Amino acid sequence: MISVVITSFREPRTIGRAILAALNQNISVPYEIVVIAPDKETREAARAFARRNKRVRVLADPGKGKPTALNLAFRKVKGNILVLTDGDVYMGAGALSLLLSYFRNSKIGAVTGRVISKNKPNSMLNYWAHLGAETFHRLRLRESRAGQDVLCSGYLYAVRASLIRDIPMDTLADDAFITHNIWQRKGRTIYEPRALVYVHYPTTLIDWIKQKKRTAARFYQLNKRFGVSKVRSLMNEISIGVFSLRMIKKPQHLAWFIFLIVMRAYIWARVMFDRRLWTRSFKRAWERVESSKR
Repeated sequence: MISVVITSFREPRTIGRAILAALNQNISVPYEIVVIAPDKETREAARAFARRNKRVRVLADPGKGKPTALNLAFRKVKGNILVLTDGDVYMGAGALSLLLSYFRNSKIGAVTGRVISKNKPNSMLNYWAHLGAETFHRLRLRESRAGQDVLCSGYLYAVRASLIRDIPMDTLADDAFITHNIWQRKGRTIYEPRALVYVHYPTTLIDWIKQKKRTAARFYQLNKRFGVSKVRSLMNEISIGVFSLRMIKKPQHLAWFIFLIVMRAYIWARVMFDRRLWTRSFKRAWERVESSKR
């Protein structure tokens, strides 16, 4: 049994597309689609599909953040393989069967898909979105070809249910936590670039900052829980920068890339400042990124 878990919050406009993409996957094994959301609007939009298809189930979560929602879903699902995704993104055709094909190997703990940016690269932030998606694709592809484990993307990944039953409630990046937990248990994490997931990235600088601060802040949690070194984090940043440089095609791209470097430095400085001078609550750290909900 396979369980596709879609976490969502105030996404009634996009949840139907996410469910429909999951329903249209052509796989031969039984599977269910479990939508979990704290708000009535999203649940009602999902229930419209549940009334027409028995594969779809809708759960209510208490609205205390994504880790709490996932923990609740983990206790309710039936599958031995879980496919984790979000209500504001959607899978490409055939993505599910591609992810599941790896689990014949008992050493595989998780398989992650390729993120495709839906933003048109006609502005600075939209260019950053394409740059980020393509850079992480190339980085994961290089690691995969070298036989290395990859960091899973929370937008779409499949994982053995036996490896994840509880996530700390204050976790800022569930995908990074689950990935490192699998590594700690000697499991493998694989990249499948043909399993596509379509994502709309933030289109305002304020929303971009919110998202990147949360992403950067996860380092401190990973360092505390798994001993992730600052050197490894720095090397990842350098690798990302090298890959990004290769994608500069126009003088305008160079200007946008330079400003991106400045902004990433600002993000890391803000995270260090916030972390040392006050304790940010989980609720404040997990600010909603409104402009990506399309």
